[in-house]
Amino acid sequence: MLEKMMENHKILIAIPIILALLSLVLIGVNGLEQGVDLKGGSQAELQLLGSVTPTELEQTLDAKLNTNNIKVTNNGNNKVTVELENNVNSSTFTSAINGKANVISYNEIGPVLSEEAMGQIYVAMIFAFLFMAVTVFIVFREPVPSVAIILAALCDILIALGGMSIFKIPLSIASVGALLMLIGYSVDTDILLTTRLLKRREGTVESRAKNAMYTGLTMSFAAIAAMGILFVVTKLIMPEATTLSNISAVLVIGLVGDILSTWLMNLGILKTYIDWRQSKKQDKYNVSSSATKSKSSDDSDDESDEASDNKSKLSFKDKLKRKTEVEDDEVMTKIEEELEKIDNMEESSQAPKKSKNKKSGKKVNKRKAKKQKGKGGK
Repeated sequence: MLEKMMENHKILIAIPIILALLSLVLIGVNGLEQGVDLKGGSQAELQLLGSVTPTELEQTLDAKLNTNNIKVTNNGNNKVTVELENNVNSSTFTSAINGKANVISYNEIGPVLSEEAMGQIYVAMIFAFLFMAVTVFIVFREPVPSVAIILAALCDILIALGGMSIFKIPLSIASVGALLMLIGYSVDTDILLTTRLLKRREGTVESRAKNAMYTGLTMSFAAIAAMGILFVVTKLIMPEATTLSNISAVLVIGLVGDILSTWLMNLGILKTYIDWRQSKKQDKYNVSSSATKSKSSDDSDDESDEASDNKSKLSFKDKLKRKTEVEDDEVMTKIEEELEKIDNMEESSQAPKKSKNKKSGKKVNKRKAKKQKGKGGK
């Protein structure tokens, strides 16, 4: 399965992004239900009297109070929580439930407090993402893995908000706390995956991703199981603990989204980044190797050129020497021929003079001997 995921990692990146975009569409269409602590209104905790049911109490309040969106939540043991969208005077509310229930607590939250609470929530979310981004950049010091971790956390939050819109989980201070916890869960698994793939060198990328997946999925499934049990217990045994049920529901939805965003999107981004980095190193190595080869070939060419120049110089010297020797021989030969001609002419003109002939013969013999000696020396 992991091998197929690694082969199609670029396609799998789109799945969590599509889910996050669909969540934005759901939020825009259905909206998010806000709790009284964020939108303002009145909240009361009541003890029902006799055989009055929560449905009957809701109908009575709807008939006697001039307000909208009355919500009655059964807390068990004949206790209910009533939320009213508008601020209602406590005396008016008490008279409306006369004979139906006793008031345990009653709170009115005005618009000023609700706006301040929303502002604090925005600040908390912004600072959470800001510090998370700074921490990730400090740890990895690479932009692509850091942006991938932040993007995965953002997808987790959007998927969780989309689930809250579908299941009508109110956005309250408690559920916002669950969203902040979800950022921590998301960053935990993403940093685990990024550290295994980028910081470690043993094994292949696939083997390191497989080991990280085993550890990360174990963590995620353990958290989902714990939050799922908490949700079931609060709904069946402690229905009055709505805060715990809302927190557990938000975390379960967000953790399921975290599995998709971490092991599909973040893994795909990191695999693409690692392949790009390896190809870049390979290209750099190929360029340096070709440069080294060209340099060595240039050196060898220079050496061969120098050797050929030396050889040509030597051959030129040899040729010049041989040519000079040949020319010297020819000149000497011509000179000797001319001298012989002169001797012959003198011999023919002075035939009676034997002494002179003997001397000239001796001279001729000496010249011939010298000529033979010179040829032998050459």
